[in-house]
Amino acid sequence: MKRIWLIALCILLNVAAESQEYMPLLPAGGKGQLRHYIDQELIYPEACLASGTEGKVVIAFKTSEKGQVELIRFFQKLSPLCDQEAMRIFRMIEWHPATKLGIPIADSGMFEIEFNIKKYKRLCKKRGYSGHFYPFEPRDTSGIVYNYRNLETAPHPIFTNDKINLAAFIAANLQYPDAAIKQNLSGVVKIGFIVEPHGRPSNIQILNSLGAGCNEEAIRIARLIKWMPGTVNHMAVRTRMSISINFNLEPGNDGRTVPNIRSSYGG
Repeated sequence: MKRIWLIALCILLNVAAESQEYMPLLPAGGKGQLRHYIDQELIYPEACLASGTEGKVVIAFKTSEKGQVELIRFFQKLSPLCDQEAMRIFRMIEWHPATKLGIPIADSGMFEIEFNIKKYKRLCKKRGYSGHFYPFEPRDTSGIVYNYRNLETAPHPIFTNDKINLAAFIAANLQYPDAAIKQNLSGVVKIGFIVEPHGRPSNIQILNSLGAGCNEEAIRIARLIKWMPGTVNHMAVRTRMSISINFNLEPGNDGRTVPNIRSSYGG
């Protein structure tokens, strides 16, 4: 019996070691962020809606040790227009490379988008649009991501009230997580993302983590902000940006701690 237990233990230890030494490539921000991004970005081709075209598009790809996509092919096609939309979205995604023993390595993956008319109509109702509005024309279609500091004009938030700024918007909308208040947790969450030419953020990821629900709340706020895109050569371009949100608890007039939110943004 002891021998059987020892063998089983050795097998479990080997499996654990193998799982620790290899980590697959992941989209920026993780799989949850990728699902949200697809939901925000997907535009069902009108002709495919009219013809009732439904199904999946699957893209096979390979990445370098830097996470850069090097080879792409369709593993499963649906229709020319749906294939084109799936590829458009795929090319906007950034990837964290796979690692082996903590060292970045080349890897391969599969990317899938489902085209389902009922789900799409529910999605459009939820998000409030069925097409992308571009606040600045013309726009660059090369897919190049520019650094915040290398622009003619930098992105800036768009608010319906022109008297409000980013810091005021975040302070008014952010809800200090209960878990962070109970733990008396203060600190900075830094979020990185790309402002797309249509002004919505993509590839949202945590650059400086805080925990106790603060990361999730910072991401929620980042998703609420619409931007005027940055420009290069008088064209709207993709721009790499970041927001830092300072979650700070300070003593109030009644002696209890109260949230004090500060924020900044840039490249």
